[in-house]
Amino acid sequence: MKMKLFAAAVAALAAGGAYAQSSVTLYGVVDAGIEYQNKQPAGQGASAGHSVTRLISGGQSGSRWGLRGVEDLGGG
Repeated sequence: MKMKLFAAAVAALAAGGAYAQSSVTLYGVVDAGIEYQNKQPAGQGASAGHSVTRLISGGQSGSRWGLRGVEDLGGG
């Protein structure tokens, strides 16, 4: 009996059983900028008048990201 049930399940899958379709989207905004400052005051072990270039984050609204997904479960 178990063998007949197993054979029927394999036949149903081979005949094109229901397969769910899904998609995932990664979305977001990267808010980053480059800041250049010259003539910095003397700090620890640095001479006065040097320049600094750095990467800054959150210049306007900050960075954010998310995942959006859809999965069709079939059968309406």
